[in-house]
Amino acid sequence: MRARLFLASVTAALLGAACAHAQPARLVLRVDNAKAEIADGRLVITANGAVRSGGWDRPALVVLQASAPEAKTLRVRFVARPPGPDAVVVQQILPIAVKKVARLPNYAAAKVEIVAETNSVTVPLTAR
Repeated sequence: MRARLFLASVTAALLGAACAHAQPARLVLRVDNAKAEIADGRLVITANGAVRSGGWDRPALVVLQASAPEAKTLRVRFVARPPGPDAVVVQQILPIAVKKVARLPNYAAAKVEIVAETNSVTVPLTAR
């Protein structure tokens, strides 16, 4: 009985420590290239870029709300979750890639702008 209680408390402590070091998503360092197209009635965006170090995970493209329904450019943030403050990671700029499938943008959108920390890339919205 004591062994089970000890094992449960150790497991809970480890899980709590892992959750305490979870970082919120931040913009990646840069966007190198991107592509946006309409395929099967959905918006498909792919982007390649770089992060400052190893240990970044969960890359994502976050579609920002358009400033006006007739906006011609759809803005998207390229984010990922950085390593925890105590993580030991390689200190080198490394590549990162992401793909997002989303609902179609408003009727006027003709371009997609992918925003990173140090730059942004604007690509035309094409039909496949």
